Amino acid sequence: MLHVCLFKRFTLLFFLFVTHVAIAQKAYQIKDIPDPKNNGGGYVSDPDKILGINAVSQLNSTIADFESKTNVQVAVVVVNDFDHDKEDFDFAYELFNTWGIGSKTSNNGLLLFISKERRKYRFITGTGAEGVLPDVKLKHIAEQQLIPAFRENDFATGITNTINAIGEIILKPEHKSELNQLFTQQDSNNDLENFLLPTGIIILLFWGAFKIVNRQAKNATKDKSRSGGDQYEKIGKGCAVAMMITFVTGFIFFFFGGMDLVEKIRSKDVPFILYAILALVLFGRYLFHISALRKIHNDDKNFFNSVSSFHKKNFWLIIFSPLILINMIIYLFKRVKNINRFKAVLDSKGQEMVRLDRDINIEGEPFLTRGQRKEEIVKAYDYDIWESADHKEHIIKAWPAEKYNRYTECPECTFRTYKLNKRITTRAATYSHEGQAKLINECSFCKKTEFIKWITLAMLVESSSSSGSSSGSSSSSSSSSSSSWGGGSSSGGGTGGSW
Repeated sequence: MLHVCLFKRFTLLFFLFVTHVAIAQKAYQIKDIPDPKNNGGGYVSDPDKILGINAVSQLNSTIADFESKTNVQVAVVVVNDFDHDKEDFDFAYELFNTWGIGSKTSNNGLLLFISKERRKYRFITGTGAEGVLPDVKLKHIAEQQLIPAFRENDFATGITNTINAIGEIILKPEHKSELNQLFTQQDSNNDLENFLLPTGIIILLFWGAFKIVNRQAKNATKDKSRSGGDQYEKIGKGCAVAMMITFVTGFIFFFFGGMDLVEKIRSKDVPFILYAILALVLFGRYLFHISALRKIHNDDKNFFNSVSSFHKKNFWLIIFSPLILINMIIYLFKRVKNINRFKAVLDSKGQEMVRLDRDINIEGEPFLTRGQRKEEIVKAYDYDIWESADHKEHIIKAWPAEKYNRYTECPECTFRTYKLNKRITTRAATYSHEGQAKLINECSFCKKTEFIKWITLAMLVESSSSSGSSSGSSSSSSSSSSSSWGGGSSSGGGTGGSW
């Protein structure tokens, strides 16, 4: 019986010893320290539960109040042990700069790092906070508030008293105004550097680009009787404005949670956002000009030549809107693909025939039938007409057009103008009743119609997703408003010691 008791006591002591050694030997690397900003947006990291939940909550609240009043960011890290290959200063200094404590513009951060097992504490300050919290003052606070409590193993009280003492200093009117002035001045300088000048340059460059494109577009569409230039110009401006409004609206509500935009966008981001918007609008203006050229030229060869000429003169536009490069490449492939199409055809005497300019003879008379012309109008076929020099011979060549696959040959007139499964709405659906449509096959030329079936159109339903997603975005945005440090850095200021 005595042996059993001794064995149980020995087992218990051994278990306690092993547990103590395991905990004591746990040494954190920089990457292993939990960032409180990733866990509810706090300021205190206590992975070994040395302080307790109530103390951590109180410290987070106190430090948040400091930051709201002075813009100073304070971080507290308490661990049992850390990397044995580093001294407390090196570890704390690297941790400060890794997290980026404090504002990037004013570097007004402060880190209090504590290792319980090594009995070490270390303050690291950003350059913007060193004037109000010099090393001597921090050392004095540690000796008066932190060390006495730590020697009694009362870490929560020691850290709380230390943070409160620091708060009394930074909240003094003269110190508070000094910190706010530093923050405001450096933020203002940053605005001038990262906002005003780049924004002005971007606006000026895009203004020049739009002016050049508009001038060339005006010259290309000066024959308004054929191109409807006034109408196209109005459509182009309307498209540009619509695209800009759509982009900005989507940008706000999908990326920044609506009304939280002001809190999310920094001044240095404005030039990039402006560039993206103007680049999209310029791309829309470019597409409109290409569309206008298509309207002007019924002849494909003339159209490709006009587009190619425009691209050669304005290749530099890809700097302002990279999307234009994609379209340039697409049209280059189309032009190469049609090289053989526009090669001269030989007549029966071996002489080169002349291709009819369809910008001059739009209807292709007297060579095309009305059915062939209809195929061109619905864009099922493009017809090239070649005529001999003596006007005694002609050859017609058919080429599949943009909507070739949307049509099939009509069983009645045999022209490729027969559209399958065409839906025609006979009664529109509303929020109170269903709608109705019929499905038919129809020929655009001979008007042959084949009824297939009736279709019921579902009633319209009001969507409530917009309000839900809006509120979700808002809550997400507000919860993440303090979910990261400010990108600050330290030059090595601060103090430390042992207890």
